[in-house]
Amino acid sequence: MREHAVDRLERALSTDPPTVVAAGHLNWDVTIHVDELPTGDGETQIERLEQSGGGSAANVAVGLVGLGGDAVVFGSVGGDESGAVALRELAGAGVNPGHVLVDPDAQTSVTYVIVDAAGAVSLLANEGANESFAAAGLDDAVLADADHLHLTGQRPETAASLATTAGDHGTPRSFDPGRRVGDRAYDDAIAAVDLLFVNDREADAVAAGTDVDPRAPTDHVVVITHGGGGATVHTPEGAVHHQGFPAEAVDTAGAGDAFAAGFLAATLGDPASEARAVPADPDAYRTPLVVANACGAIAAETVTARASLSWDRLRRVVDADASTVRLE
Repeated sequence: MREHAVDRLERALSTDPPTVVAAGHLNWDVTIHVDELPTGDGETQIERLEQSGGGSAANVAVGLVGLGGDAVVFGSVGGDESGAVALRELAGAGVNPGHVLVDPDAQTSVTYVIVDAAGAVSLLANEGANESFAAAGLDDAVLADADHLHLTGQRPETAASLATTAGDHGTPRSFDPGRRVGDRAYDDAIAAVDLLFVNDREADAVAAGTDVDPRAPTDHVVVITHGGGGATVHTPEGAVHHQGFPAEAVDTAGAGDAFAAGFLAATLGDPASEARAVPADPDAYRTPLVVANACGAIAAETVTARASLSWDRLRRVVDADASTVRLE
């Protein structure tokens, strides 16, 4: 049954690929693998070091293209070699980077991703140019022509403005605010979207700081990821859960971005979806949860935050496990 659904989605996406605008951070990532983090005045040996493009908006865009979608990325980089390389890498992956702002007076944001032997991640980041962009820098026609707007971490006013403009054009919207959701005033942006991606800790922060109850939403569809415990979709009409797939985690950075890419590809690619909307029926998310959790497992087993997603890789993950979906 799951294999049939995957095949059906792949055919649908190859025939009529959705166009998604992914707006948010574009980084250059330096991934450092260590056995364990040093403490105090300690020192540890670097086991492996990799460099690649990163940033949640860019990661989701690349993942969507790998699954057959079309993606436009909107964000900003600095006028340096790291920014030029990041843009070339996106274009090489099939993402449209033509709306990325190049800030000549800033450096491209570089994120140092430190991964221990268990796959746990610590981040060191500089803001750089990754929030130089503003909503006014994106032509309204891009949002009007898109099938979906996906927002990731960015300045709250930018996210709210982009979401409002997309809504004016009837374009469905999703938001993955990330780990800083409790520290930034994202109330207006969250209120303006249809679909929200959070983990358990972020769900608690949203519940404490906004009018949205992620576990009992009235106007949103909320996807809550549980790390190795899978994910649950909460809608105004009920909830559906999938417990995820086994993974030998080597690097969990980017797993949430891969999850979001898979979820959006499966939701937007469903031939039964009306106008590629965000449905309230929890049953509609059975297959997207399977696809998204498989993508997250692939990313957790990938050395960098930029996972290479494909339907062939998804089939191997899905076919190797007899997991089920529970309707709550």
